[in-house]
Amino acid sequence: MSVPRKILVVRLSSLGDILHTLPAFQSLRAAFPEAEIDWLVEKRMKFLLAALPGLNQLMVLDTKSLRSRPWSLDAWRQCGRLIRKLRARRYDLALDFQGLLKTAFLIYLTGAKVRMGFSRELVRERPAHWFYHHYLRPPAQQTHVTRLNQELARAAGGIASSGPFPLSVGDDDRDTILARLRVDRLSEYVVINPGGGWPTKRWNAAKYGALASRIQEELKLGVIVTTGPGEEPLFEEMCRYCTGAPPRQFSVPFRQLIPLYQGARLVIGGDTGPFHLASMLGTPVVGIFGPTSPVRNGPLSQHDEVVVHLLPCSFCYGRSCPTQNECMDISVEEVFSAVTRRLARAREPR
Repeated sequence: MSVPRKILVVRLSSLGDILHTLPAFQSLRAAFPEAEIDWLVEKRMKFLLAALPGLNQLMVLDTKSLRSRPWSLDAWRQCGRLIRKLRARRYDLALDFQGLLKTAFLIYLTGAKVRMGFSRELVRERPAHWFYHHYLRPPAQQTHVTRLNQELARAAGGIASSGPFPLSVGDDDRDTILARLRVDRLSEYVVINPGGGWPTKRWNAAKYGALASRIQEELKLGVIVTTGPGEEPLFEEMCRYCTGAPPRQFSVPFRQLIPLYQGARLVIGGDTGPFHLASMLGTPVVGIFGPTSPVRNGPLSQHDEVVVHLLPCSFCYGRSCPTQNECMDISVEEVFSAVTRRLARAREPR
């Protein structure tokens, strides 16, 4: 394949999955510094890629309008305009990192000279691989989804990349977080993110509260709780089980999580977007995993900690559970021990 001048990356959603695709983008950018690289993303996720250095154009698809109003001529006209815009770019290479029928069909409609994606065994919807010229076959053993994405980029000529991924943040957002930390007198702090897209991925909020108390009282570190829309009850439940001073709540825009997490001693959470952001930034993390595999979805660094209970039904990827979510019945002591180990390891010379 000749050196591509224009490349399209397709990963529409979700937050964590887009974060897992960033190193693959970095690999392509490093290999093709002169190329124009665009990204096709869902409208509700474009805020994340606004912080991505080296991206030429952000192509936005409003899938919410299409799903909620499939009969709307205006929604379909918007989709048609996007397809024409993509075709006008005349891509030399398009890569589908999502593996759905819709994403595979979209890169087919772009008319890209070379279309690449995952094999039948790896795509989420099996007929998707029919739309690719070339596809990545599965590795011999399960691997992290980030590394799988990097392998697809490398198959397209990308250069292997490693280390923390740089995400840019504006001075206003950084200054806002630094000012808030000064007001709350927080210089050494741990962040807890108790939320999760699926109920089955969330550790008990009461246990998070007990954990926050132990971190504050025994480790003498401040605790910040980051919450998203609709997660106020999780913080309130945590506070009810704090034996001392309650932790601080930071309900901030996602872009402000970047400087907040960069300054943290540690971030604790489950398999969710903010947790993956911290891991991508190189911040030490402790993950609490249940229905999803930490091998595929866990932290990237071998120095990080994961707490998991192995059961016959482990890693079912279920959004509901007939056995009362036994895999997440993890004690506060287990997580606190992982926290102390990770903090101690972070102080060790490398």
